[in-house]
Amino acid sequence: MVAQGRIIRYDGKRLCIVAPFSDTEFLTAKHVERCTVILDDGRTITAQQRKYIYAMLNDIAAYTGHVPDELKDHFKLETLEKTGGDWFSLSDCSMTEANQMIETIIEFCIRWRIPTRDNLAAFAPDIGRYIYLCLKHKVCCISRKEGAELHHVDHVGMGRKRKEIMHLGMRAMPLLQKYHCEVHRIGQKTFDEKHHVFGIPLTQELCDIWKLKGG
Repeated sequence: MVAQGRIIRYDGKRLCIVAPFSDTEFLTAKHVERCTVILDDGRTITAQQRKYIYAMLNDIAAYTGHVPDELKDHFKLETLEKTGGDWFSLSDCSMTEANQMIETIIEFCIRWRIPTRDNLAAFAPDIGRYIYLCLKHKVCCISRKEGAELHHVDHVGMGRKRKEIMHLGMRAMPLLQKYHCEVHRIGQKTFDEKHHVFGIPLTQELCDIWKLKGG
């Protein structure tokens, strides 16, 4: 269980910390009397990053039935396979390692359609990478639901057949039909600012996935 708090006083020997917490049952049922305080110095993993990771682990556990601690070790290993780094702890790893693990978990959730209580885009260290993964797995970058259509941020132009034009490098995003209609109704700039998204250039991989003309 992770709770975030704020230091309100320090007398040279003791910290006085206020941490909002509403799970009374957790404290009473398990007779919790002690806790570990991890101070965020801005260089190591932040409290917000740690919160994101545990929130996603709990969502995956609820959907799959796996134990959160097992999932944590699994995603650490998967992250290390991608980065070639050393084993790390979520108590004091670097911000970079935390972001790498967050991206690994987000990709898993997108690929396997794991429902989450929070919007994964808000967790994503790199929103462009998030949109790329949504394009790769053909899910809406707003709702993460299947059935997304390819929305061209770079206009195709009148009279041009979309299957015949060169799509490589054109900016796009995957949207459900209702969002596709919305972006055309309110305009791209307003839509991007409202949903905190943007179009990304189509790569050869994405062209192949969407069966579009590439290189």
